Order: sequence, then C-alpha cells, then structure tokens
Amino acid sequence: MVNNPSVAIIGAGPYGLSIAAHLATAGVEHRIFGRPMHFWSQIANAGGERYLKSYCFGTNVSTPNRGFSFADYSRPRGLEVFEPCTIADFVAYGNWFQQQLVSWVDPVDVLLVSQRSRGFELTLEDGRSLTARHIVVATGLSCFAHVPSTLSSLPGPLVTHTANVSDFGVFKGFHVAVVGAGQSALEAAALLHEAGARPQLLVRGQSISWQSRVPKGRSIWRRLRSPISGLGTGPKAWLLTNLPSAMHSLPDMLRIPFVQTHLPAEGAWWLRKRVEHVLPVHLKTMIVSAREHEGRITLQLQKDGKPDHLMVDHVIAGTGYQIDLQSLGFLDTGLRTSIDRLNYAPKLSSRFESSITGLYFVGPSSSMSFGPLFRFVVGATYTAHTVATHLKCRQPALP
Repeated sequence: MVNNPSVAIIGAGPYGLSIAAHLATAGVEHRIFGRPMHFWSQIANAGGERYLKSYCFGTNVSTPNRGFSFADYSRPRGLEVFEPCTIADFVAYGNWFQQQLVSWVDPVDVLLVSQRSRGFELTLEDGRSLTARHIVVATGLSCFAHVPSTLSSLPGPLVTHTANVSDFGVFKGFHVAVVGAGQSALEAAALLHEAGARPQLLVRGQSISWQSRVPKGRSIWRRLRSPISGLGTGPKAWLLTNLPSAMHSLPDMLRIPFVQTHLPAEGAWWLRKRVEHVLPVHLKTMIVSAREHEGRITLQLQKDGKPDHLMVDHVIAGTGYQIDLQSLGFLDTGLRTSIDRLNYAPKLSSRFESSITGLYFVGPSSSMSFGPLFRFVVGATYTAHTVATHLKCRQPALP
C-alpha cells in the first residue's frame, strides 16, 4: 500500500468504490478511505421493509471487469433482478464488490484536507497523515441532509432527518410529524406506522405523486415510446442516461434550473399501499413555526390557507438534500472557500475537476455541473471511467 499515493479517494460508497476499481485496472496508485457502504448501511439498518427506487440494472457499482453488476450478484442468490430490490441486498452487494475488487479500503474517516504546494495533505481520524497529488471527494449524500430553517431551531433530540434515523422502532407510541412528499418522507411515514408509532404526513402540495408500475414485458411500440433506462422511463430519462456528458455542455443558466426541477417529489408504486388510506395525510400544509414546550413540539401550520396547529413528540424531515460545499467540514476553510461554485455546489470541468487543480468531486456533488443523472448510482460508470482515464493521463511519465 502506497503511503503517499498519487490519488486519495474520500468515501467508500458506490462512487468511491467504482473509481477505485477503475483506477486499479488503469494501474494508477491510490488510496481509498471510508467505511464501505456506510450511508446505505445506516438506511438499511434502521429497520422495516426498505427498497431501492431504482431498477436493479441501474444500480451497479462500476468496474471494467465483467460479472460484478448488481444483477450478477442477485441472480444466483435468488434475489430480485428488476424491482423492487431491497436496500439491504444492495448493501450486501456493495460489500461483496468491495471485498472482491477493492479489498484495500482503509475504513477510517478523513478529518482534514489542506492544500499544499504539490498537492494535498490528509489527516485521518486515527491521527495518521499523508499527502496526495489528487483528491477525489466521493462522500455521496451523507453530508448534505437538509432540514428547513423552521425546524432546524428545534432542540436536536426532537427533530431528525430521514437519513439520520437509526431505528424506527424507538418511535413506537410516539406522535410524529413527517414533513415532505418524496420517497424518503413517504417511506419514513410508512415505517413509523409499521413500527407502532403514530405518524402524520405534512405535504405542501395539493396531492402526492406516485409512480406507475412498469412491467418487464411490454410491446415493442411501448418500449420505443417510453424506453426504460437506469434513470427511469421515458425519452428524457433515456437521453440523460445514454448521453451522460451532454448536460455539461449546456450553459449554466439552462442546466441549473433543469437540475433543480427535474424528477419532482414522488413515491414508488410499491409504497403506495403502505401509505394511502393507512395514515393521516395533511395536504396543502406548510409549517410556519415550530417550538418546544415541555419536551414536545408545537407546530404552527398554514393549512389550505388557514392557520392551524399540531402538537407532536418528534418531527422527521423528509426534506431532501442540499449540495453545499460549506457542509464538507473536512476541507479546510481556505480550500473550501476558494472553490468556484454553481450556487452552493462546486463548478466542475468536463473531467469532474474543480477550480482547484487536482481536486475532484463526484456523485451528487457533481450534479449541478453534469445533471440529475449523477445524483444516482447509475452515474457512477461514466464518472469512474472519465476520472480514471483523466488521472491515468496525469501520471508522471516513466523514465
């Protein structure tokens, strides 16, 4: 193992593992840090029936080698190979991939990255330090959970983002307000109900959107009219999946609004029966303020244009993620503030490199520059191939 490698990868989720696998094939010396599949493991371990919203074939950790797709793992084990696939099975697949192809993962967190004259210095949580010429930030969504300002002022023990729920069972008997209308909020409400809690779902919109089930067997006409791709169904999803670099060439003024509005909040078809007519849903409802009183929470609401209130024991925010460089506390202040941005996200070259030479961002952090495909695992193949090819070209020539 190289102590001071050419490349250091921060994060051992699907994107980090994919880049390590491609770099290894390309013969580029590197190190990779992080607990493998940690973000996904936490979601799976929170309990209940939890499934991926994506198709099996669109949720691969990427490698140039054949035989390591999610379906390759699932088929001989008798697991689902289309949808819905469980998150626990995806975690097991990712760990299997890591053990088979990226066995050198160093399962420690990076505490600090500082820029140096010839690269970067990394300080690890166990006190070790090393230098690297290139850094690839592949931390996924784990740093970017977004809690609205109306809720963030509540005491920490009373409000939890869906990504940070470690056990839905601890809410048994609790009155819980779940905020949001996307998959994470809808799934959290269902899991709370099934764990014996008393959830109520607060939705700003006039209705909840649900995906329709897409059968595997479809007519040729139907497949041509609405093709299935790793990002979903329809021509737009097909184009985004099969032309992954196209959006990077668009002007920022066109790409940014598209990224912000594409794929609005909706629930998976298989979740609908666990929510609809099962638990209370408050539509056209906004939280005006929230305050703690004797260990409980009073929510002041605007419901269908009229004032209302709700008292609960806990609030769970299914309010998504906001890519913000300020959330990456392991980048030292000087480095973090000097990176060119698109809104709050890093502005990246066509090779995923930021304005700081040698510093790359992949996965959801790259979506503002590359499009919504890269908020999902399906974007890992193009990313890993592009970054690995670029870094191989940057290696010093042999004497």
